[in-house]
Order: sequence, then structure tokens, then C-alpha cells
Amino acid sequence: MVRLTKQPAEVATPPRPLDWLSGIRVVEVSTGVAAPLTGRILAELGAEVIKVESRAKLDVNRVRVPREEMSGLADPETLRLEGFGLLHEASASKRSVTLNLKTEAGRALFLRLLSEADVFVQNFAPGWLERLGLSIEDLLHQCPRLVVLSATGYGQTGPLCQQRAYAPIMSSLAGLEGVIGYEDGAVVGASATAMADLNCSFYGAFLVLAALNGRTQTGGGRHLDLSQTEACVALLGEAMVEYATTGKAPGPTGNTTSTGRREVVPCSDGRWVVVDDAPEGDLVSARPDEVSSEELVTQLQSTGIAATPVLTPHEVLQDQAFRDRGLFQEVEHPVLGPLITTSIPWHLDGAVPRVRSSSPLLGADTEEIMTQLLSVASEDFDRLTAEGVFH
Repeated sequence: MVRLTKQPAEVATPPRPLDWLSGIRVVEVSTGVAAPLTGRILAELGAEVIKVESRAKLDVNRVRVPREEMSGLADPETLRLEGFGLLHEASASKRSVTLNLKTEAGRALFLRLLSEADVFVQNFAPGWLERLGLSIEDLLHQCPRLVVLSATGYGQTGPLCQQRAYAPIMSSLAGLEGVIGYEDGAVVGASATAMADLNCSFYGAFLVLAALNGRTQTGGGRHLDLSQTEACVALLGEAMVEYATTGKAPGPTGNTTSTGRREVVPCSDGRWVVVDDAPEGDLVSARPDEVSSEELVTQLQSTGIAATPVLTPHEVLQDQAFRDRGLFQEVEHPVLGPLITTSIPWHLDGAVPRVRSSSPLLGADTEEIMTQLLSVASEDFDRLTAEGVFH
């Protein structure tokens, strides 16, 4: 999510709202990225996604410090809860309900909410539902058509299932960091993206869609146990197959590829250029730092060599090719104003799914959902509010 400072360029593929999952309701209890992004994907395919939150245990993206350029847009407490960019990337297009599940009334309302839902998405370590007097088995018994997705760090079983999940820990355990480094075998690791979370998010959306397709009018609920770490391991299939066929343990290869060599070279303008199947001789090895990145890319591409500048995230945001494809969309936040967020990277029926809204304000939809969807009387809502049920 980026604070919008000027009007974005017109896009060749304008986004539009999709209704593919119209009538599907998703209840989400989640934190971080993996499960929240799954919920966002379902929302932008047309589902109604209700994020159940609590002020007693906030989504981690509501307690992280916003970037400095966001300061001054709201009071410090509101900015803390609403201003972190990843909150909008992971939880756009949803509604928010605050509910204290440690209260008996809160648990009862939560179960009523699930009884009105088609999908329940969660990513907390196994056991949290049981501590509330619930279980996946109980939920499926009470709601036989409910699709439950548990997208946790290490799955629902096994010796690591209770370990706290952090992106760099999961990608390290999955082996991904072990192939990032130099040809001499020195591991650099620490990739800057949460590959375990992000890969898991799309797996989760696909699994939910498949499970919904398999339901009947009377049953067909499923529990989908998805490990973020195992989803990350799946990215290393090539290395695993290579080891199985050659017996050589995969590790860092630097710029060497299976078909040749890739170079990342500095240029005179301070930028870098990636050259695939890098040639020997004047084009690359003879002082690329004496020409600009644009000149080098033009020179190499004119000879049929694949080359491209290394873009910063800001340059990607400004790149016309991405804008023409509708990859970035503007949303209006009720406190922060206009924001730019990435869209889901699919074109469906020739359209980019519309980002329906920014991430909702904490608890913004509590009263409407409780009084309208669950038919809680106004006087009861006021009483439960006073009792801290909607904290």
C-alpha cells in the first residue's frame, strides 16, 4: 500500500467488481499475511468477508509502526491501528467485527456468525479453538457445509505445530534461504519477501474454491490443513528433483543457471542491469559502469540478449506497463485518504478484479453485522457493548 500523492495514470484494462462468489460468506480470524490475503482474494472474487478481530489481541499489522511519511494523517492511536501498509495489502475489501471470544456471549455470537457462513479461515496455532471450548470437529458437526481453512505456520500436526511462525524462519526451514548465495557455497539467505506466507495465500484460495465446488445442499464441509512452510518447500521442486536424480545436494549457485550464466552489473547511473545468458566480451565485461542502465539494456537487447534494469518497488509503481495492466488500484481510506494498493494479479474474463475497499477500520461493521445479520436487538447490542463483548 502506498500513500497516493497524485492521480494515477489511466489504465488500459480498467478494474471492475466480480461476482463469481456472490452469496458466499467468509468469516476470518487471522493475523499477518497468509490467511488474511486468502480472505482478500475471496473478497475480490465476490465473497463477503468478515474479519473477526479483538482489541485484546490485535492483528500484528495493526501494531506495527507505519512509515514515517504517514505521520500527520491521523492521531497517533488511529494511525497505529490503520496506517501500516501491509494491513491494506492483506485485508483490503473486507468488513471488520470486534468480538471478545473469551466471553461466553462473544463465543455464542461467533458460533452464530459461523452458522451464517460458508467458509471459516484462520491461521492461529492449533489449540486456540479448543481453549475456547470449541474444535474443528465441533464446528463441522454444527455447520456441516462449512469449509474450514487452517493456514498455519507448520500445519495442525507434527513436532513444530506449536512453534510461532515468522516469515524468515519458515523460508529458512523450508530450504529456500539455503539456495540464496554465492557459487562458493556461502549462504546469504534472508530474502526480503515473505514467500511462505504469500505462496500459502494463493494455495489457500484455490483449496477453498475446490472445497466449495465439492459441497452438496446438505453437507460437504471440509477441514483444509495448510502449512505455510510446506507451501514454501513446494517452491523448491526443481532442486529436489535435481537431488533425486543426481545425488548432488542443492545449494547456492550464485549467478550460474542450468542453461548458462546470469550477471547483475552496475551502470554509470547507479542502477543495475540483469543480463541472462551473459555473453563473454565487450558487451558486459568491458566496463558496463561507463554506460547508463538504459544504454546497456538497449545495446544488449538490440543483439538479441535478454537484459532488463533492476527496478525498485517505486519504479515498478510508476512503470507504465504495469499500470496499463491494472496492477495498481486506488482505494479511499476513511482516515488516511486515497491509497494505492496492488490488485490480485489475475485477469478474469478480460477484467482485473476490483479492489473493493481499503482495509476496514477496526470494528467498523460490528453494529451493522450484529444487528442486521444476527438480529441482535439494539438494546442488547448496547448492553453487550457495555459488558465488553465487542472489545
